[in-house]
Order: sequence, then structure tokens, then C-alpha cells
Amino acid sequence: MRGSKFILILIAVMLFLYFFGLGDMPLTDPDETFYAQTAKEMLEADEWVTPMIFGKPQFEKPVLYYLLIVLSYMVFGVGEFAARFPSAVFGILGVLGVYFFGRLLFSPLCGFLSGMVMATCVQYLVLARGCVTDMVLLVFILYTLLFFLMGWMGKGRGYFYLASVAAALAVLTKGPIGLFLPGLTVLLFILLTRQWKRFPEIPLLRCILLLLLVSLPWYIAVYRMHGSAFVDEFFGFHNVTRFLVPEHRIGTSPYFYIPVILGGFFPWSTFLLFGAWNMWRHPHPGSADSRAGNYRLFLLLWFLVVFLFFSSSSTKLVTYIFPLFPVLALVAGRFWERFITSSDEDERTSFFMKISFWILVGSSPVAAAGAVFLVRYEYATTSAVQGTIMASVLYLLAIIVSALFFLKRRRMASFGAIASSVLVCALPVVWFILPVVGVHESSKELSLKVRELASSDEAVGGECDHRRGIAFYSGRTDMTDIHPHQALRDFFSRKERVWGIIQQKHYRNLKAEMPGKVSEPVASSGEYVLITNE
Repeated sequence: MRGSKFILILIAVMLFLYFFGLGDMPLTDPDETFYAQTAKEMLEADEWVTPMIFGKPQFEKPVLYYLLIVLSYMVFGVGEFAARFPSAVFGILGVLGVYFFGRLLFSPLCGFLSGMVMATCVQYLVLARGCVTDMVLLVFILYTLLFFLMGWMGKGRGYFYLASVAAALAVLTKGPIGLFLPGLTVLLFILLTRQWKRFPEIPLLRCILLLLLVSLPWYIAVYRMHGSAFVDEFFGFHNVTRFLVPEHRIGTSPYFYIPVILGGFFPWSTFLLFGAWNMWRHPHPGSADSRAGNYRLFLLLWFLVVFLFFSSSSTKLVTYIFPLFPVLALVAGRFWERFITSSDEDERTSFFMKISFWILVGSSPVAAAGAVFLVRYEYATTSAVQGTIMASVLYLLAIIVSALFFLKRRRMASFGAIASSVLVCALPVVWFILPVVGVHESSKELSLKVRELASSDEAVGGECDHRRGIAFYSGRTDMTDIHPHQALRDFFSRKERVWGIIQQKHYRNLKAEMPGKVSEPVASSGEYVLITNE
């Protein structure tokens, strides 16, 4: 099959997975609504430099991702689809980047298999459909390393310039980490392969100047506008303090990201261990290893730099190690390529693939049952549970088909059936599960009720980060933070009429403490209620 056909198949799969029902589910609190509301306020204020939320500057991330959403709003209108559109587009670019990486180091078939693995693993699929920065950061880091390696392999000095631009855009997406991760990977690769004599091949000064030319103007502009407030919040808190001091209760264990990889890379995670062994013990015959100066070490360093850096961070979130997923996809894709193209005489590859495959088959019923249990525990609604059961059954049927192909030695068909197991789940997930998730994880329904009932001179309050969703859907930026509990009491003790969206458990406590001061719920959605003072 020619490379163009591989690309067309990948794009067709991704268009379905990433865009089907993309705008049907409300934006979830607190992360999606944070980015969506910031971009909305920038659009309304015609502000193209300073990210804003609740009418004030905020410096959690640089400006690029917000601008992508603003441009999407200008094309599609403000809404859920437009807010998630940039991530979906970059999801396609990321998979294509993995394809080109696999083709560069191995073969077009490996690129295709690696791209399909990437496109259909759980965490990549979720982030390609989410209004968060992680997908865009991954893509820019991926292309930084891809373009560098292409330049290093003698395909043209221009690729070094492209790598610099990609790194600069990563810096404009999430700050210094966008340069640190790929930069450290490249530096260690050159040093450990003892190729420092080749440094003159890199137009280093021009690359640095190009990187600064692309990335530095925004930092200069926002510093001139906001001074130390920008430096203290962006560099001091969001880059240094969050690394040294835990912001969340989760993530204290140094092994935190191991289960994240196993779950986030499902259904392909069972192929990682022996896939890594296969790649290390069986280098691609001939050119790629010598031209790249040991591509296996390059991929290993890429993985270790991301994994060890974030494992040592005091603040850990499941999405932080997302930039190492291309390495995982290449490992699994190369393993499958070797299995598909090798003869039966390659007993060791066949043996380890059988172990990996049957572990997947054996763990799939457990994963399906776990998904049903989790949805039932979290949401306890008939439609969500039935949708999860339907998706689980379809997934298991696809795995059974894959097992039948595997037994008949139809290896490519077996791989395709695993990828299809994700595709067949899309319909019940979008139709039955995501609407329920939207009710429980979004403030849309109650916020629209606020917009209907509250007058412009009546105060509206929300708890902490959930104010973002209330602001997005109600159109109110003058949101009062009614957390902690004393702030909640003070808010509803006001003489004038006020409105608040709070958790049901907090409402019950408030009602018991202030009888006659707080109304019965005007509306409820998931774990939240809309109330007013009487």
C-alpha cells in the first residue's frame, strides 16, 4: 500500500473519531471552561495579547492556544464545537507527525501502524476532543524533534529552522517547558552518541535567533503591559512553584505515571514492554540507525526526559506526560510491523507478540467490566450504564474478531480489528455516555437558568474554579467566589437578592445553618444546585 493511501486511511479514521459529536457535550469544569471563557473574553474585548478571565488578566499559560480558540470562534461562533476544534485539528497533525516519524526511521507501514495506534489510544482520543492545551503542546514538541532528526540525517538544513519554529510555538503554548523537553532530548542525544563534532552542521545561531524572533515578542509585550505581575504569576507560580510544591493531593508517588501510561495508552499498552525489547534488540536493518546516529537512543531519551522530569515534579496531573505518547506509539507500531512482515522463523518476535496479544484479550473483559462499574458509580443513570454496556459489548466483539484473525495468522487484519474496537465504541459513547457526563461535569444547565432568572444588578456566585463555566454559559464575568464556607454564608446573608450555584452537600449544610435564609433549589444538575436567598 502506498504512503498516500496510509495517510488517507488515518485521516478518515481521525475525522470520525475526533469530530463526530464534538460539540454535543457541554464544556466541562474546570479546565475546558477556563480556556473557553478566557478566549471568549479576549474576543469580546478585542484583546490579542493578554489572556483575560472575569475581566482581569490571567497568566497561567501563554497566549497561543487562546488565540487558536479565538480564531475558531470567529469562524464557527462561540460554542462547544469551536472551543474544541483546535485540539481536534492538532490531533490529526499529531498522528500524521507520528506517521512521518515511523516512515523516517522504519518504513511507511510502520508509520501507518504507529499512527493508528496513536489515533486510537484512550488518552489521545480524549485530549483530541478536549478544550485543553495538551494536544497542541504535544504536536509542537513532536514536530520539533521530527524536524531536528530530519536535519540531523542530512535531509536539509532547512529542517533545523522548522524545528526552531516548532519549538518557539511550543514555548508560546505552554512556556519554557516547550523548549526544555525537546532541547534536553536533543542535547543528551548528541552528547551520548559523541557526535558533538557535528555541531557545526546545525545553523545554531540562526536557529536561536529564529526561535527568539517567533516566541519573544509576546513575552516582551505582556511584560511591558503588566510588569512584575506577569513575571511573578507566570514564571514564579505556574512554572517554578508548581514544580516544587504540590498543587493537588494526587501524584505524591514517584510511580504515579506508570498506571497513567497503562490506562491512557489502552488498548495498546500490553504491547509496550515486549515492543520496547523488540526495538532495542532488533534495530532496523541498514540505514536509519547509522544515519540518525542510533534512533533507538533518541527515542529512549525522549521518553526518559519527559517521564523523569514530570515524575520528579511535586505537582502531577495525568496529562503532563502526554508528550511521550509518540514514543509509545512508535514502539507498539514497530512491534506490530515486525510481527506482520516477519516470517514464521522469527520465533522470538512471534512468541512475545503472542504473550502481549493474549494479555490484551484476557484483560479486555476486566477493562470492560471496570468501565461499567465506574460509570455506574460516578453517574448512576440508566442511559449512561446502558451506553457503557453497549460500548463494552461492541469492544469485546471486536477483540474476539481480532483473536480469530490472530489464530488464523491474518496479522494485519488482527491489528485492524483492535483499532476498530475503538471505532465501534464511538457511537454509544457519544450518544449515551457523554450527555450524562455533560450533566454531571458541566455547569451549563444551571448557568442558562441563571441567565434566565437573574437580573444584571443581582450578584451571582459560584464555587472556585466552577465559576468559569458559569461565566461562559451565563455571560456574566462579575462572578463572586463563594468558597470557603464562610464566604458562602456571607454571600447568602446579603440583604439584596443573590444567586449561587453550589454543590448539593454544601447546600444541605448551609440550609441547616441558615434556615429561612436560603431557598429550596431552583434547579439542580448532577451534584450542583441553583439557589437564591429568601
